[in-house]
Amino acid sequence: MLGTAAAEGPSGRRGRWDVLRVAVGATVAVVAVGGLVVKAAHGGQTVQDLRSRTPVADAELDDVYYRCLDVQARSVVAPGRPVLIEGPDFGAYVTLLKAVGSWVTIAGHPSPSDVALSIDQRGGGGSCLGSVVVARQRGPDGRRTTLVGSGASVPGKGPPPPPPL
Repeated sequence: MLGTAAAEGPSGRRGRWDVLRVAVGATVAVVAVGGLVVKAAHGGQTVQDLRSRTPVADAELDDVYYRCLDVQARSVVAPGRPVLIEGPDFGAYVTLLKAVGSWVTIAGHPSPSDVALSIDQRGGGGSCLGSVVVARQRGPDGRRTTLVGSGASVPGKGPPPPPPL
């Protein structure tokens, strides 16, 4: 009698631990698979959103906008001529730098003979979404002249939408 009770005790406890291990393992597996399914669904939706027309159209508008500013700047500044980039705010400064930074020579030390490039907001034809490139410089007679960029336009108002993060 004593031998049979002692033999059943450890195997009975081991049986309960086996059931508990299987239950916990199954719960962890179900939660993990569920999480993977949810993440896969979110990933699929993200890919679908990125493949939709809106981000592509926004990127194309962005390209056209900066190309327009580039063409206007080239119409008022010769390549190699030192320029100062000015702007009413940091955003306008960065926008102009993105448009012309690949080909202009930035003046190391401001000089009265340098061309000062900036972006002005002007609606109507001849603007890039309401912005135009303006060059201000001193002429040989010492008078300040202002040239407005030309050669390209993009109808509309405001800068292009920001890229998605």
